[in-house]
Amino acid sequence: MRVTQSVEQFMNDPIAFFGESLTQMHSIPRDELEELQRQAMGIRFKEHRESIEILRKLTDRLTITELNEFDDVVPLLFSHTAFKSYPAALIDNKRFDLMTQWLNKVTSHDLSHVDTEGINSIDEWIDRLDETTPLEVITSSGTTGTLSIIPKDKDSATQGMILWRMCLFQTFGKEPTPEELNPVVEVIWPNFASGKLGHLRIASMLKKSFTGGDESKFHPLYTDAIDTDLMFLASKMRAAASRGELDRLVIDPALTARKDEFIAMQLRQPEELAAFFERLTTELRGRRVFMIGTYNLMYDIAKAGLDRGIKDVFAKDSAILTGGGAKGFVLPDNYMDVIREFLGVDKIQEGYGFSEQNAFHWACDEGRYHVQPWVIPFVLHPDTSEPLPRKGVQVGRAAVYDVLNKSHWGGVISGDEVTIDWDLECPCGRTSVAFEHEIMRYSEKQGVDDDRITCAATQEVHNEAVNFMKEFES
Repeated sequence: MRVTQSVEQFMNDPIAFFGESLTQMHSIPRDELEELQRQAMGIRFKEHRESIEILRKLTDRLTITELNEFDDVVPLLFSHTAFKSYPAALIDNKRFDLMTQWLNKVTSHDLSHVDTEGINSIDEWIDRLDETTPLEVITSSGTTGTLSIIPKDKDSATQGMILWRMCLFQTFGKEPTPEELNPVVEVIWPNFASGKLGHLRIASMLKKSFTGGDESKFHPLYTDAIDTDLMFLASKMRAAASRGELDRLVIDPALTARKDEFIAMQLRQPEELAAFFERLTTELRGRRVFMIGTYNLMYDIAKAGLDRGIKDVFAKDSAILTGGGAKGFVLPDNYMDVIREFLGVDKIQEGYGFSEQNAFHWACDEGRYHVQPWVIPFVLHPDTSEPLPRKGVQVGRAAVYDVLNKSHWGGVISGDEVTIDWDLECPCGRTSVAFEHEIMRYSEKQGVDDDRITCAATQEVHNEAVNFMKEFES
């Protein structure tokens, strides 16, 4: 039985533990897996209680010294606000020394040696962290005017891309071939080429992990990088607009000095979009590709292609990944058929995840998102955050504890309404617990502003900030 194997290997290197096999990963009997998860949760908790100050203070206040059962961790699950618990004025005042001290409290890595002298922007600060620490920090932007800053690390990114390859190119029910273990494909990235936002960090990972090291196989929509400070301005704009105080907003002079650069970047977008579409339908036609994009973006590209009489563009064994919320976008009932007809592929893979955790959960042929085995899922009451029973069909707020998270605490509460049927034996054959396909943000359900800028809205929000800079001269 696997429970007699190394719990440490399960929680630190699940790729080796499961023999780099998607089938083994989701075939472990539920009782065996839960015993592994309990043991791993207790070990990781003790490690992080010592190394993460924000967690240690919370456990001291709640007098929690060990975790034995799954529900024991629920009082320690963080809201997403934990990753924006710094005074926003620190960024405005460019106190990146104090920002580093704050970040040191939410990560297990020691950042006390980081020298922030001469840093004048968020991007420069994150670049310094990249250069001098194990971290690969990601950010998000939202309507509150404060960035979430999540201290992920480089090892997790490398591990994550291997797991992506396993889930994208292997077939559940059989062991992988050498070709499936080391696929080399053209990577189509319909977004900005890079940036510190969570979804843009993936670009560099894909470039390293999916192209066999040949960067000419990486095809972004826009060649530029998104500037984090500009996105921070956009988030402050939205917050100020909601308060009726947009006219009081002050732009950082360092950003103003780069206004012409940002405007030129904006003006290039239509030309780059046309070139991108041409490259997809001519140069890459018939090739095996990996393409990732939100539902609405995929649909827009597919509809434009079909309107031009173009279809069946890529090799049938290409890997296509889509997902993401569609707030503000109305898609027709047959949107997946449109995408499939244009791309010409055998399968379109869907996935579900959120920035505060590392894991990504992949949909089976039944449309359910099977939770990765090192992640312990919870369904919480949406108002009280009390855990709902781990039996029968439960609907509530998604939360997870990810035992593979090493750089920061893996327990987080999401903003998503999910359904889990704990007693289900999925017809796909996977033994793992699964989120049902229909997932909705509570903010959408309640008709309030969300606290994030989604993958789909990156370009829109970037352009909002540039347009604002055009109107208000320094």
